[in-house]
Amino acid sequence: MKDYSLKSGERYGSFDLTLIGGDHLWRYQYVVERMAGQEGSLFGADVFCGSGYGAMLMSQGLNATILAIDGSKDAIDFANRKLNASNVIFANKLFPFELPEAAFDFIASLESIEHVKDFETFFWTLAKALKPGGRLFISSPNQDTMPYDGYIWHYKHFQPAEVRALAERYGLAEIAAFSTSCQAYKDGVARLFYPYQIDNQRPLDLEAGDTLFFEFQKK
Repeated sequence: MKDYSLKSGERYGSFDLTLIGGDHLWRYQYVVERMAGQEGSLFGADVFCGSGYGAMLMSQGLNATILAIDGSKDAIDFANRKLNASNVIFANKLFPFELPEAAFDFIASLESIEHVKDFETFFWTLAKALKPGGRLFISSPNQDTMPYDGYIWHYKHFQPAEVRALAERYGLAEIAAFSTSCQAYKDGVARLFYPYQIDNQRPLDLEAGDTLFFEFQKK
């Protein structure tokens, strides 16, 4: 059975950004930078949002309404208590769930797809929910540098080619690709989780880090 509690060890349980890993913050800040400056209000999603700090960053940095979904009732209750924002809607949902078709200007799904057994349907659900021209920002552990070894919260880690194949299959074009790191390495393989390692709040070449990060656009 999966542990969906806020304190399971798989979610940051805080809105204090000094307690959030720099690599996590960089990915959300990248979304804000890329989606900023557009005319009119945006409709975005954060799937899965954890405690909600990323939805908070996106709602504050963009003229956007954010639908923030997570499988943890604890996390959603925490987010509703801590974030008083009329433009963020928190929802407790386990996948599979439906999203409205062609509804979102952007979707952030960061370190999420590895938690879903039916990852292909999950990716299709996200892609289908984007408007034409909408952006998908998605990240996952890199199988090449962080090999899946039965990690209790994950079903699979991904190679870059696998993520790119999903995007092509479901009508998304690649805009950018990076990686980040949150672990110490030995012999080129991530070995020790260390969320506050120095200088982890920056993009790396796609193959260099332990976490893949892609920006795709709906064709």
